[in-house]
Amino acid sequence: MKENLLNNKIFDDINGHSLDIEQRKIILDDSSNLLVVAGAGSGKTLTILGKIKYLIEIEKINPKEILCISFTNETVNNLKNKVEYNIDIFTFHKLSLEILKDYNYYYKIAESNLLEYIVNEYFESSLFYQGKLDFIISYFKYYLKDIKDLDIDKIKVEYNNLFTSYKKLIIKFINLIKNNDYDINLLRKYLKRNKYIFNGKKKLKNVCFFIIVFDIYIIYLEELSSNLRIDFDMMLKISSNLIKKYGIKRYYKYIIIDEWQDTSMIRYDLIKNISYECDSKVICFGDDFQSIYKFSGCTMDLFVNFKKYFKPSKILYMHKTYRNSMELIRIAYSFIIKNHYQLSKILVSYKKLNNPLKVVYYTRSNYKYKFNKLIEKLYKENKREILVLGRCHHDIKLVYDQDLNNGYLNYLDMNIRFLTVHASKGLESENVIILNLSDEILGFPNKIEDDEVIKLFFKTKERMLYAEERRLFYVALTRTKNNVYLITKKNHESIFVKEIINKCEVIDI
Repeated sequence: MKENLLNNKIFDDINGHSLDIEQRKIILDDSSNLLVVAGAGSGKTLTILGKIKYLIEIEKINPKEILCISFTNETVNNLKNKVEYNIDIFTFHKLSLEILKDYNYYYKIAESNLLEYIVNEYFESSLFYQGKLDFIISYFKYYLKDIKDLDIDKIKVEYNNLFTSYKKLIIKFINLIKNNDYDINLLRKYLKRNKYIFNGKKKLKNVCFFIIVFDIYIIYLEELSSNLRIDFDMMLKISSNLIKKYGIKRYYKYIIIDEWQDTSMIRYDLIKNISYECDSKVICFGDDFQSIYKFSGCTMDLFVNFKKYFKPSKILYMHKTYRNSMELIRIAYSFIIKNHYQLSKILVSYKKLNNPLKVVYYTRSNYKYKFNKLIEKLYKENKREILVLGRCHHDIKLVYDQDLNNGYLNYLDMNIRFLTVHASKGLESENVIILNLSDEILGFPNKIEDDEVIKLFFKTKERMLYAEERRLFYVALTRTKNNVYLITKKNHESIFVKEIINKCEVIDI
């Protein structure tokens, strides 16, 4: 550790802020592989900016030898607007595209809905009927409960919602295969090796599902190949393989990665191949408390077991938060720490605020009225900005019957934005309202569980009920600088609300 540099004036002005001691120590750490566990509101982006500035101005690293990766286009653009130097700042997919260009690899990007289109066509085409009709119908006899008429066309009409769910399951399963870098042969081996677990009705159900997945995935790959197209997941895999086979044509001494908790295996493979070829130092920032993209193939194991994937490696923590009050942190921490498969950490804040969590009850008949009254109350009190969060997109329609204006509610002269909780990660607001906290299938937590085939094939070490939904609620709670208003259904409160209700202030409006 270069202790003599802790007070260097370079750290006194990073994007208008002076960095704290923890942030400075992280920037000065020069481990080969470093995981920075950065809690919500702890100044992660400032630390990344400080690391880049330090490397260029103090260590005299060439800006083109620094690669910075973030999860979304929005966060990449945010970094680009704040970084003073000409360094490579990409999403994983943009990085892959640049690598393919380096090798003059000819490609076209497949339409984003190609897999969905093929799934729909499959169930309408002769492929579905040739030699499979009796087998498929037998399957649906078990998948769709209480079916008496086994005519497949009638099934598709009468059980349209369940049939649609089945097709979504196929799409999700194939996307998980791709993100985990599995190939079709692994599916075949798995089914053969584990056939003893498929007994009776389960055997018929799961064998049938795998056969359909085989068919569709092969058709999908053939469609891509025949049209010289690749999808976004293939883009990552191809670029990684090119580096592994031919080496890399660009050189990075440092690779800085944001949101490491939302990384998949194919992204990890790409980073490992680049870092191996360049002997790069890898610095990953993230928070496993906020890992909320398992459905898209991200795996917590890359974060929780960082030292297994990067050797040698070190883990440092950012404990201070500059967004939330200490009172809110205590409640949020006691809630999220009940998930066992994560790294234990403590956040602290010098900000104090009495009763930061407030509960507003509604009934079926007055939900919209209660929401409007809450907005009026906040308007009269301070007219500060409000972030309204829903578990799903349709949550806002239950309380607001107008069209949104670029995501904003047209209400008085207040700045009121609606987002899903997933879309809100990384953002903050003066006050936050969380909708639809009801104990229902599509409430919060959302109680739709993964199908058995997902659980069988993509095993997880998490055993806590609604573990990812719990992290999602944690993300929602920690978006606020001040108060969070939990709008919950009277006598049908969300199990999450019930868990923390004794730490909340109930307000009557």
